[in-house]
This record gives sequence, structure tokens and C-alpha cells, in this order.
Amino acid sequence: MTPVHGLAAEKPSSRLRVLYWTLGFCVAAAILYAGDHHYHLGHRLQVWLRDAPAADHAVPTGQLQDYVVEIDALPLAEVQNLSGLAWGDAEGHLVAVLNKPEMLVILDRDGKQLAKYHLQDFHDTEGVAALGNGWYVVVEERRSQLAFFRVPPGRSGGEVRHVDAVILGLDLHPSAPSNLGFEGLAYDPQADALYVVREDTPVQLYEITGIASLRDKGNMSALHIRNRSELLSGLRPSDDLSSVEVDPRSGNLLFLSERGQRLTEVRRDGRIAGVRRFDGVFGSETPMPQAEGVTIDPDRRLYIVSEPNLFYRFAPAASSAERAAPASR
Repeated sequence: MTPVHGLAAEKPSSRLRVLYWTLGFCVAAAILYAGDHHYHLGHRLQVWLRDAPAADHAVPTGQLQDYVVEIDALPLAEVQNLSGLAWGDAEGHLVAVLNKPEMLVILDRDGKQLAKYHLQDFHDTEGVAALGNGWYVVVEERRSQLAFFRVPPGRSGGEVRHVDAVILGLDLHPSAPSNLGFEGLAYDPQADALYVVREDTPVQLYEITGIASLRDKGNMSALHIRNRSELLSGLRPSDDLSSVEVDPRSGNLLFLSERGQRLTEVRRDGRIAGVRRFDGVFGSETPMPQAEGVTIDPDRRLYIVSEPNLFYRFAPAASSAERAAPASR
């Protein structure tokens, strides 16, 4: 009889072990799911394995590597689905675009909201660029088109109607997935060129010239589209493109990769000029959940927005040190 009692006594213990193992598995699965959903851990492991032979130390880091974080993951109140960012040029402010709800948000350099413009009947707005004289352009990804419009002077907020916008169709990849289309915009006023990046499958870069004629005279016949994807040859094969910007001083192009969590500076001959990673490898910086937009101001500060509502500001190391240093007497 004793062995029977012994067996009976062991059953609850075995069941508890099974229960503990099941609970542990569920918790681990939940953590992995959350990590993959918010930080794309699975893809990043794939990226690391694919790109390991071409280590970052083999790429010139340039000045981007010296940028330090000044504002790290600041949540913007009453904002969701940040999808693009631009410098407002003469206005001295930042312009962010949201894709749900479709909206233009004016920000100061600290991320404070100054005004909001509802984009009526716009759809899936992603990148944004400031063209000067109150003109802006946004890309409507699922519609594969650019919408050019003017915002009244001042920062009163209001509404912009799609029916009043000038539309340029970009049916350059009609068979590709609609949610992997044109994603980022950047305007170079020196060259009067608008740069448009395609997110993935494949990554692409297009240059549209004649923007000033459209802005000032309403003349679309001067627009010329040119494929400049040869400038992307130095990027990592696994990188997508969520945004693009033009450095106003050097004229170099800055490409933001959401999956790769990096900003890559590319010269006009296609050579890599610098790389800055945003995956938490620099001190206390936190990885960006979904980096969507990048821009640069006249003081060479970098600004990045990440879904759902996070705001980042980076400065060259020298500028940051000068601000932190006590004033001499």
C-alpha cells in the first residue's frame, strides 16, 4: 500500500510542474511577441545574421556618429501615428504629418505643438516636405500620389481640403503592395528638387525637378521625374527606407531605416559618408519603436519622429557641449 500512497503523493507535484512550465512558456511567448511587435526583434536578428559579414566598422562613420541625444522619446500629447517630418525653413518650426487621422501638426524645436491642420479627404499620408511660401507636399502612400497644397500664413490651425490640392500621380510600381509604396519626402531648394523614397520591395529613390514652377505658377509641365536609385547601392541589403532628408550644407542625402534603426548619409556620387545608429547602443538611448521621419535644422540638429507619438532631437557633440558649458565671466 505504501507505494500506492507514494504515487498518489507524486501526482499533484507533477501537475504543478506541468502548470509552471505552461505558464512560463506563455509568459515567454508574450514577451517575445511584444518585443517583436514593438521593436521587430525577429527581423533585427535576421538583419544581424545577414549583415554580420559587412560590419559597421568597415563603413565611414563621419560626423553623424558624433551626434548626441538631447530629447529622447518625448511623447507628444494628443498625437498618434506620426509618419513624417520636415523643417519649416523660413518659418523656423517643424512640420509633422499623421496618417490616422490625416493631419498636419506644427511643432517648435522642443516638440511643443503650435497648430494643427486637418487634412480633409486625404488618405494614408506618410512623408511631408516644406516647399517655401507656405506650400507643402505630402505623399499618399496607398494612392501612390503626391498632394501639393498651401497653408495660410500664421499658426491658427484649420483645415486643408484635398479638392484644393494639386495632385501628381506616381504609378511607377502598379503591381507592388500598396502599403510598401512611397514613404518619405525631402525638398532641396538649391537644386529645386524633390526626393521621394519607396519603402521596400524594392527600395527606390526618385528625383522630381521643376517644383518651383509648380509652386509659383501652377505649371506642372515643367516637372521631370528621374530614377536615382543608383545612390542606394551602398545601403545594407536589409534596410528599408522610411524617410529621406537633404543636408542643406553638404547637399548629402540622409536615409532613415525603420527596420535597421539607422540614419545613413550618402554623397551625391553614392558613397557612404556617415552612419548613426538608433538601436540603443549609445549610452542610455532607447531603441526607436518605429522611426518614420527625419529632418535637420539650420543649426544642424537632427529631429526624428517615431510611431506612435515619440519625438527625438540630436545635436552634434560640439554644439551640445557648448550649450552645457557654464558661461565665462
